[in-house]
Amino acid sequence: MTEVGIGKVSIIIAAFNVANFIKKAVDSVLSQSYSNLEVILVDDGSTDGTVEKLSEYSKDQRLRIIKTPNGGLSSARNLGLKSSTGKYVMFMDGDDYIDNSLVEICCKQFLSDHADMVFFGYDSLDANNKRLSKGISKTYQHRIVSGQDVLRMLATNRLNNYSWSFMSDKSLFSNIEMPVFPEKLHFEDIGSTYKIVKYAKRVSFVEPVVYHYIQRAGSITKTPSVKQVNDLQIIKAHILSDLATYLDKTALNTWSFFIDIAIYQIFSYTPFKKNKELKDIRSRIVRELPQTSSSIVKIKWILIKLGFYKFLYPIMARLRWL
Repeated sequence: MTEVGIGKVSIIIAAFNVANFIKKAVDSVLSQSYSNLEVILVDDGSTDGTVEKLSEYSKDQRLRIIKTPNGGLSSARNLGLKSSTGKYVMFMDGDDYIDNSLVEICCKQFLSDHADMVFFGYDSLDANNKRLSKGISKTYQHRIVSGQDVLRMLATNRLNNYSWSFMSDKSLFSNIEMPVFPEKLHFEDIGSTYKIVKYAKRVSFVEPVVYHYIQRAGSITKTPSVKQVNDLQIIKAHILSDLATYLDKTALNTWSFFIDIAIYQIFSYTPFKKNKELKDIRSRIVRELPQTSSSIVKIKWILIKLGFYKFLYPIMARLRWL
């Protein structure tokens, strides 16, 4: 495609101990059909030689490596964002890879749709690049919506928060209080994506599946814990406060409902001795079922209301039934 007038794209790759995957990730970025790139790889204190695997790319001036002591995924993304100079920006994990058309597809939509953000499809693969039938995946039909519409999609759980599932005009970040990604908190995507969407006027969704998320043994997992519950409560409070003038009360209550469901699921997954807290959040969920809930949400709600969900959820979650 003609690249004049479109501008530089910054791709920020956060990497921690992904020596066996990082070359594929970087190859997929540097082989993009759109070449006006700035690739910022933030090595988050890796101890397995992740950076050393990239020595063959030393002559490619598009790739910049930043080494930093381990501070977590959010810290790495914030550092990469602060260092970026592109007109557009996207985030990527160091063990994933992308199709060589991803950037070109997004740039075309920025131009043709006058978009501020572009969401693209993704699938889930194992470490051998075999597609996982029960992994996360998403496809879209092409459409253009407002940022407020996207916030409502996030509120009703019809859109995932993954920070690597979209590309943004970097100007959207200028009004966001730093850091964009909440540090030292779990669920950083839930606590950050809405901040970017909040300032988008036009958001484009494109059909192709162009991002490949790798689920592998040894990757970072969020083992259920009390800290997760506390972090979700903090993030929920920020969402309700930050979006108080952007969304109506119904949408905000719906968002709160879904976060409460996530908290209840954490309690259900872990043998916490938190009977009072579990009872309180169960009562709140039972009271606040949104009228627009999908069938699967209503099933969850019924199971919670009857008191069965806390026993069934750990099994069904592994099967990705709920």
